[in-house]
Amino acid sequence: MSLSPTYVQPVIPTEGRLGHLNQEQIEKLKQFWERLYDIFDGKTPFDQTAPSSFKGQARDEEGDGAPAQKSGWFGRSKSASETNTAPVAPRFTGKDLYKTFWKLTMMDHPDLIVLKFIRARKWVLDDALKMFLNALKWRIVERLDELVELSDEELDAKYPKFIEQMRIGKGYLRGADPLGRPMSVVNTRLHHKADQPAETIHRFTLYTMECGRTVLPVGSETVIVIFDLSNFGLDNMDWGFVRLFVQCFESYYPETLGVCVVHRAPFVFWGLWKLIQPLLDPVVATKFVFTRNNAELHKVIPRERLPITHYEGLDDWKYQYVPASEGENDCMKDLPKKEELLNERQALETKFDVMTRAWIKEAGGKNSDERDEIAKELREQYTRLSPYVRAVNLYKRWGVAVGGEVNWTYNVKAEE
Repeated sequence: MSLSPTYVQPVIPTEGRLGHLNQEQIEKLKQFWERLYDIFDGKTPFDQTAPSSFKGQARDEEGDGAPAQKSGWFGRSKSASETNTAPVAPRFTGKDLYKTFWKLTMMDHPDLIVLKFIRARKWVLDDALKMFLNALKWRIVERLDELVELSDEELDAKYPKFIEQMRIGKGYLRGADPLGRPMSVVNTRLHHKADQPAETIHRFTLYTMECGRTVLPVGSETVIVIFDLSNFGLDNMDWGFVRLFVQCFESYYPETLGVCVVHRAPFVFWGLWKLIQPLLDPVVATKFVFTRNNAELHKVIPRERLPITHYEGLDDWKYQYVPASEGENDCMKDLPKKEELLNERQALETKFDVMTRAWIKEAGGKNSDERDEIAKELREQYTRLSPYVRAVNLYKRWGVAVGGEVNWTYNVKAEE
């Protein structure tokens, strides 16, 4: 099937990406791993406190996302002169970050993960390492484990109206462009920040980010975000969400945003954009594309991948939340099998570590085929481990992300 004639397929850069590294870049990658292992092993001191980007910044009860004046997630830091006591013990250790690193890796090649941070900081290793360590600490602080381990019902019980966000289709992942980049749709007209606690929106946003990683096929590193501003008004604006969105793609999921499509922005939005644009990193800002109507949207995303309803696409599909079914997470209760698979995983991680430490010492900027093979084993093993450590989500119920495979289906109608 041919794609819509209006669609213009972009060229995805390969420079500095996995499988396309030159000798100098491979040497830089080795140096990064060496320094990372020194921190994991406790050989090199590092800032063990929470990064300033989120230290003490609570989400206030009114939900505007502004830093709270009172104590935040860690409480307001006090100097030794204020407390007349010894400094607070380090909050994070190398072992903490090592454990978090492997949870972050999931089914990805470990090099793919760290290269995102290295590229984001223009191959300046000091800056890349600081950014990466901050991201690992952030994942601990944000308790991202619970977002993948808890069921929809458990998340809804902990964060009121969590399921409601999915039921009304406020934000969801649907389909991918011809390059395999998953598409995340945000229907801003459905959002009113007073309708649910600010914490619920915060957690739901991070939940969607983590789900997005599971629908990235092999070879794809970025996603497309569609901000649908149809019928957008000032009461739909949520600065807390905007700040979180910017922080995620700039600091915690770098080199992940492929395109951010701002669709059907009304006149009222442009005044807000003047406030938003200065918050953006220049590189991230270049990822924003503005489409005034569906015809312009079809140039960014082919009609075959867009629903007929609302977007005048060719895909006969409508969003529907599929609730959990009884027993869908029974694997997580099988503790002996879970422990067996976790031990198998740990053995592969150790194997990769040993091979990487040896590779670091090798002369010459050459890749390691042995490390790549272990990375493939890690991906395959994670497909077997996943049902025991991750609760079934909407996308598994849709049949999209099952057994390590990503399979979007489109019910394409003939163009009239």
